[in-house]
Formats: sequence, structure tokens, C-alpha cells
Amino acid sequence: MTNQNRILIIGGGQTAAYAAKTIRENSESSKITIFSEENFFPYEKPPLSKDYLKGDRDFEKLFFFEQKFYKDNKIDFINNKRIKSVNFEDKKIFSEDNENYIYDKLLLANGASNRKIDIPELENDKNIVYLRNKNECDDLKKKICNANEILIIGGGFIGLEVAASIKSANNVVHIIEMNENLMGRIIPKNISDIVFKIHEERGNKIYLKTKIKQIQKKDSYYDVILSNNVNLKIDLIIVGIGSVPNTEIFRGTNLKINNGVETNNYCETSITDVYAAGDVSNFFHPVYNKHIRLESYTHAQNQGISAGKNIVGIKTSYEDIPWMWSDQFDFNIQLTGICDDYDTVIKRGDNEDEGIVLFFIKNEFIVGACGIGKKGKIGKDIKIASRVADKKIKINKDIISDKSFKLNKLLR
Repeated sequence: MTNQNRILIIGGGQTAAYAAKTIRENSESSKITIFSEENFFPYEKPPLSKDYLKGDRDFEKLFFFEQKFYKDNKIDFINNKRIKSVNFEDKKIFSEDNENYIYDKLLLANGASNRKIDIPELENDKNIVYLRNKNECDDLKKKICNANEILIIGGGFIGLEVAASIKSANNVVHIIEMNENLMGRIIPKNISDIVFKIHEERGNKIYLKTKIKQIQKKDSYYDVILSNNVNLKIDLIIVGIGSVPNTEIFRGTNLKINNGVETNNYCETSITDVYAAGDVSNFFHPVYNKHIRLESYTHAQNQGISAGKNIVGIKTSYEDIPWMWSDQFDFNIQLTGICDDYDTVIKRGDNEDEGIVLFFIKNEFIVGACGIGKKGKIGKDIKIASRVADKKIKINKDIISDKSFKLNKLLR
């Protein structure tokens, strides 16, 4: 084995798993090592706010690959190992237990962390719950059982998915969001308004343009005053206010950081032989001609595959059209493309039960689409919109608004 075969991967999630799989498929001789801070092999994260949180899915069913996969493919998986720093000049990484490892190629797939709430009274409170991994989810499950009045800070995907999952006849769930719309950074207002209605109809209470004005910890509850002067007596607080890429360990190095580790469309960073992919990567997207940092299931997997190919010398431009989804109650929300730069919006569908899809058009091309519907109602239209955007097919705006028109005809 030559020294050129030592490939290290920092991060033990979906991106790391699929990158390692791809490397092994294309290189029998490479020595692959994955360093994970968790005690588990890579597993699906979306069910943590949905099926696993509700108890509808066992944790053992969430693994991407079983232990046998890593053994059979000679992939060294080192768990409970936190990497504290990297010396890019000497091609070494250092762990908190004072071990060091030499690499020839390095993949940064160490993801993102929960953004912490900026309220001094709550900073070190163990009863303030965040959700990003299995242990946090297990902790949340236990705490929900003893909570009647629950406050969720943050009206994004995670906060709303958790709100839908934990709502029962025995509790009241309050959601506060500082912006004017739910999921406002990525979901258009039309869809956001429908989601607002769905939650309120099922008993969740949502406060937009609202922050915590004052909070006091009592013996068995939190006395919370909101900025709209609503006073709440809360048993449990769940925080979902976004994430920050894990770039702290690269501080003081020459690695280019800009809302994540900046890369080109080949997953290459500013340092030779160092690649980045997944949540930690702020990558250049040739289709949109700008850098983007994404956090989604399909992105983590597909960019991991792309990084794996590039690491072994198979030049592969990562140009996937972004796609993400959210399940809340019996509704499914999907988004494809980028919905922040367009000329006009075309609506397809009249009610959320049967499905509503908004197409974002620029210069007669679909650049993005977002929809909501009962589960199974909008998936096909969103998938076709993604393919039409990818193939840069000009569309007739009047035709795509007609529900009787089959969108797959656009691909012929």
C-alpha cells in the first residue's frame, strides 16, 4: 500500500458513509478511516423529528449500512473520537485524546451544530432541549411524557416537525418565530400560510414576529413573557433556531471559511488534497452561479458520493438541483431548486388536500418549485419540476397551471 492511499474522513454521518462507500467502489487499495463523535454508525437524521420521535420506527432501522458493511469493505470506523484540530501543512489531524493521524487526502464531513439560544438564563439549563442526534431525541422523548405546556422556539422545519410529532390531546404546544412567516428563509409565504393554518387547526399555538421578553425558572415550570406580552407557564422548552457549520477546529488555519468550508463544484477546498461535503460545505453551484450551503438528506448523500469520486481522481462536478421535504401531521411539503430569484410565480392546484405547487419562473425556465399536499399528492410534480429545471426546458406558463395537463409531457 502506498502513502497516497491514506484517506481520512472527519465526521460520521450520511456524507461520510456514502463518500467512503464510493471511494471503496473505485479504489480497492485506499486505506479509509472515518472519525465519528457519536457512538453509532451513520444513521438517518430526519426521523428524529418524526417517526423515531413518535415511536413509530426503531433506531436499528435507521442505519444506512450495518456494521458488516464497514468490515467487509475494510473501512475503519472509529467512534467516540472528537477531532480537535488539523495541521494542513503536515497533513495531520489531532483528536482530543491526543492521538494524531496522517492523511494523503482529507474529507471534511463534520456537519453542523445547533445554534444556541442567546438567553443567559437558559444557557446552561439542562431542561432546555435541542435536537440533532439520537441521544438528544431520546432525552426529548422522556421529557415530553411529563410536559403539558411545551414551548418551541423557532418556526423552521425542525421546530414544526417536532410540534406536529409531539402534539397530543393532553398537551398544548406553543411555537414562537421571530420572523413574519414560518420557514421564512426557504419556503414561500403562500405555502407558509397554509402550514400555519394546519398547525392551528390541530391545536398548536403559533406566535409570529415574537421573541422571549422575560423568562424565570420556577420550581417545576418556566414563567415566560413573550414580546407580545402573552404570559405562558411552560413545562418544557425545545429550541430549533437553525444551525452553524462546524468550522471551529479550522480556526487559525489557511482553510477558506465563509458560512462553512468554501469549496468549488468538485468539493475541493482552498487547500490541496482537502475536500468538504455535506452540511459543513459552502459549495459553488454552476447552475445558480453562486455558493450555497445546504442541509438536506439528499444533498448530504449525493455530495458525499461526488466527493468520494473526486478524491479518487474521477473528476465529477456536483450540480444536483437542491431538494428537501418536511412531513407535518398528514401533510408533505417539498421544495426543489432555488426560490429566491425569479420573474413570476405560477400556481398549480387549488387546495392543500389535493396539493398546491408553486413554480418559480425566470426567463421562461423553472428555477424552483415548492408545494404542499396530503402525503403522496405533490411528489411527482416536484420531481418533474426538478428535472425540467435541470434540463433547462422552456415552459408555457399557462399550461403548467392547468391540473389536467400532465407535467411529464414537458420532458418529451
